[in-house]
Amino acid sequence: MNNPKELRKVIIGTALAIIWMCIFIFIKSSIVIDWTGTLDNLTPLKTVLGLIGFVIIVAYIIFINAHHETKKLIGTVTLTIVWLSLIIFYPFKDPTNTAAGAVGFFTLLFGLAVVVLWVRFFSDEIVFDDATA
Repeated sequence: MNNPKELRKVIIGTALAIIWMCIFIFIKSSIVIDWTGTLDNLTPLKTVLGLIGFVIIVAYIIFINAHHETKKLIGTVTLTIVWLSLIIFYPFKDPTNTAAGAVGFFTLLFGLAVVVLWVRFFSDEIVFDDATA
């Protein structure tokens, strides 16, 4: 990646992914939004901000004016950050968590996908310019 503008776009995508994961890590699930003021329609703030962050990251990857390989790299970095956050911060050993086994299984499958994506980028055949030699 010889173009510093392309590197800057990857760094911005990485920062967006880290901020998105910080929403899930640091915001308490007990904080809710009361839409009507009558405690009838409550929505968790973490869910709302998580969906907004997801839309922002997907829109950034789709609409950024970058080379297609840079877009793939941003997506791979984002998936890696999400996977590492899940491994580090998810309570797999909590005895009250009934979904821990299923989440652990799909985390392993997700990790395999992350490894396959990184193998693609570590191969020597990726070219960031459109010139054919």
